[in-house]
Amino acid sequence: MTRTWKKIALITGLFLLVVLSAMGILDRGMDIAGLKLLDETNAIYLEDAFDKALAGFLLLSAIKSGLAVVEGSEVGVGFNLELGDVVQPFYDYVDIAWTAALAGGSILTVMQLALKGLDIVDQWALTLLLSAILLFYVCKWWLFRKTEPHRILRQVVQFFFTLSIAVYLLLPLSITATAFLSQKITGPIITETNTRLEALEDFFAPEQLNRSFFAGTDASDLSTFDFRERLNRAGKGIKELIDYLKAATDELAELTIKLIAAYAFDCILFPLFFGLILMTMLKSGIGYVFDLKR
Repeated sequence: MTRTWKKIALITGLFLLVVLSAMGILDRGMDIAGLKLLDETNAIYLEDAFDKALAGFLLLSAIKSGLAVVEGSEVGVGFNLELGDVVQPFYDYVDIAWTAALAGGSILTVMQLALKGLDIVDQWALTLLLSAILLFYVCKWWLFRKTEPHRILRQVVQFFFTLSIAVYLLLPLSITATAFLSQKITGPIITETNTRLEALEDFFAPEQLNRSFFAGTDASDLSTFDFRERLNRAGKGIKELIDYLKAATDELAELTIKLIAAYAFDCILFPLFFGLILMTMLKSGIGYVFDLKR
């Protein structure tokens, strides 16, 4: 086979690959080769992590509702300044933890959407790469004799090659590595935190708070002439609530710090760390390969 026919065969093969890629056939082949299993593993991890974040968010929302009832109840109106001052530090920790759970769940949702978006984009990134390679050889062999267009097209090929590898492997592998570390390090912390928050949520249910601290303070429980008894009961309930909140605030402060640290590692530090490492390796490897071909 002459050199010209070899060139024609290569161009024809590249054109067929472009068509197959645009039709999604090459993408399905990569799924069979193992990428689909990688995507499914990541989807399971993200779904489980999101469920934990959602559970924590709902628990903290329930605790916030219970505290709001305390501040806005008839007892709270009668002792507004004292009760508000005691509840506020505890409420602040709840609000911080609530924000952390909300942010963590939102970032995990963004990662889920990013993976779904990559499933749509990846085949077109591969199609653009193959098209760029096809255009490079057509221009190199038949259209341009000068080296400058070749250099520009070479950079285009290198860009799409980097993009394709990043789309197919960079984010999925970053999430896979994050999932491994999460199961070993942060996963148990989040599970423990949610368990302890659930105990707090049961206690801070509005009905439970009224039974525990303010039973008998409702106007319907006592006659109009027993107002002093009502105040005495309310004062005793507030004192007991103050003592409980002081002890619970320390526990909630610990849970808040753990929750923020866990979500910071799971949603930000771990993915960024592995993403930067893989991107550095990818750019170095691709740069080395393209330098060898010059």
